[in-house]
Amino acid sequence: MRPAGTRRAKLAAGAVAVALALAAGSALAERAAAPARPPNVLLVTLDTTRADRIGAWGHAGARTPNLDALARRGIRFERCDSAAPITLPSHATILTGLYPPRHGVRDNGIFALEPRFETLAERLGRAGYDSAAVVSAVVLARRHGLDQGFGRYDDDLGAGYALGTEVAERTADATTDAALAALDGLAEPFLLWVHYFDPHEEYRPPPRLAAGGSADRLYDGEIAFVDEQLGRLLAALPEETVVAVVGDHGEMLGEHGETSHGLLLFEGARRVPLMLAGPGVPHGAVDSCLARTADLFPTLLALAGAEIPPGLDGEALLPVASGSRCGRLAYSESFLPFFAYKWYPLRALSDGAALYLHAPRPSLFRLDGAAGESEDFAPSEPALVRLWAGRLERLLAAAGERLDQGVAPRDTLSEEQRRQLASLGYLGGVAGGAVSAELPDPRERVEIARRLHAAAAGVQQGRCPEVLRELERLVAEDPRNFPALALAGQCLRDADRPADALALFERAARENPRSAVPVVNVASSLLALGRRDEAEREYRHALALDPSQAEAAARLARLLRESGRGGEAVGVLDGAIDAGARAAEVFAERGVARAERGALDPALDDFREAARRAPTDPEPLENAARAAFALGRAREAAIFYETLLRLAPERGDLWKTLGAVYLEALDDGAGAARAFREALRLERDPGERARLEALLGALGG
Repeated sequence: MRPAGTRRAKLAAGAVAVALALAAGSALAERAAAPARPPNVLLVTLDTTRADRIGAWGHAGARTPNLDALARRGIRFERCDSAAPITLPSHATILTGLYPPRHGVRDNGIFALEPRFETLAERLGRAGYDSAAVVSAVVLARRHGLDQGFGRYDDDLGAGYALGTEVAERTADATTDAALAALDGLAEPFLLWVHYFDPHEEYRPPPRLAAGGSADRLYDGEIAFVDEQLGRLLAALPEETVVAVVGDHGEMLGEHGETSHGLLLFEGARRVPLMLAGPGVPHGAVDSCLARTADLFPTLLALAGAEIPPGLDGEALLPVASGSRCGRLAYSESFLPFFAYKWYPLRALSDGAALYLHAPRPSLFRLDGAAGESEDFAPSEPALVRLWAGRLERLLAAAGERLDQGVAPRDTLSEEQRRQLASLGYLGGVAGGAVSAELPDPRERVEIARRLHAAAAGVQQGRCPEVLRELERLVAEDPRNFPALALAGQCLRDADRPADALALFERAARENPRSAVPVVNVASSLLALGRRDEAEREYRHALALDPSQAEAAARLARLLRESGRGGEAVGVLDGAIDAGARAAEVFAERGVARAERGALDPALDDFREAARRAPTDPEPLENAARAAFALGRAREAAIFYETLLRLAPERGDLWKTLGAVYLEALDDGAGAARAFREALRLERDPGERARLEALLGALGG
């Protein structure tokens, strides 16, 4: 396709506005006036992006010309609060118009959006829209349910993606390339959702955008890179396209003691950019009323002339409300402290003038005063605290939830996954548990979180010997801290202490029994201890939890292959790839299993794909060369060997092999002589040197 008052009075007034907002609800079930021609819709989500780091929001150091221009030609919502400072729950809200207590997605990794919840793609699909999505981090992989309704869902991070401390990501240039490819395949009217992950840690913008070495400047550089790449996408859009850009959450950048995000609900993590432009959108407008990311779902439906379903937490943002009509109540929550550390989950309500923070020690802040979020009025305003707490309780009750109750992932396992877990003896166990005021307040644990963050960076940088003692201290101080357990286990494993690592990985698995990652680590530790049967069982356990877990699939397949069960190994790998596994190791292992069974053609395809996804790993290239030669494709084998030797130029054996291919299979004396000369340069054995010299003499070289 070608793109054709007093302090008390002000806080009380805020509470009244909250009451009015709750009474009004979200009664927007009527059909919006349909435009003459349904517009295309581009939804861009910017991961980890603070509004105050963009030029249109007044950041003097911003390099965001494309976002600023978009704001000038449309409407910018000056204040927008995210539902969660965590990627997956926030995106579930953006795509459904529901808060996390309603849609049930509370953290990354172990949650999935249930099919009974309707996404933007499903609603627009019924209105005749084609759709595609391009996401750029594994936390949004299709197994988490956000693919519902999309005709195409590109969660393949591709070759050479960046490996971060927490997740693997696709960088903004590759994301835009994939988005442009998706755009070419869409029929109008279309919905295209593009997710850019780059502003997330680690901050690694291209050197030309990395002005200064501070974290803040690197963060700005990543946003600049996204802006640059977004410009390419915007330039390719058809004219009649509604463009919506929203941040999923922000970044604390050290404010209130938090280094990154996910723990606290202060403005740095809560406040995100939101802008709209295109057909039906006012030009050059700024809306100062508080908006919510939950409002985007009904807003886009309205702009598309599609029916807005009843019962949403969000409401349409257009037409723009006057100042007297500002009365939206924003809900935010952070359950990462609960699921990762067994700390109390934070919840917040705000009407834009006040912020109520529910915690073991509740807080109340006046946002329209000079102190902002630095002065807690809760001790001097107990009646207002009770009023706000009541509002929160009612909001949660409407979603079927209480403040202090057991919270766990809803069971989204398939019948086959449940059967597999039962057959392995894993019949119960869920992440989460009871929320109690006795749990630690995350605001009192920010120093632990900061130390953990620094230790995690050390692990990622290969400095386990330096950070192991700190991780062991963290485990001793905070014994239910899942990331600390897992990271300490990893460093013990790397220190060749598999029994000690196993003990910590088993503790991590008990703290988070829905996560496949600690189970894979348990299995690998068992394997290192020679307990192969137990390792096999735990790899199967991991795959029952997450059928796309690449490491579990590849290592289980190798165990099966080494025990003579090659056919079963291929089946395991087929299942993982079908479930969305895309790591090079899965294709490489399947290639070996197929080759051992004589299926050289599909084996060669797997080796080629593994080499494409891991271009600096020589092993898939070597296997591809061998397979091609065995299939009689000598010229292709030589090309693989030439590519391999650019990675491993000091391997004399490969130069000899390449020379033999040129000489015996391709009758290419010059190519053979060149390869044998390199082999001679590296050879130390006198006999071999003499043989090579003789060969070169015969070849005139």
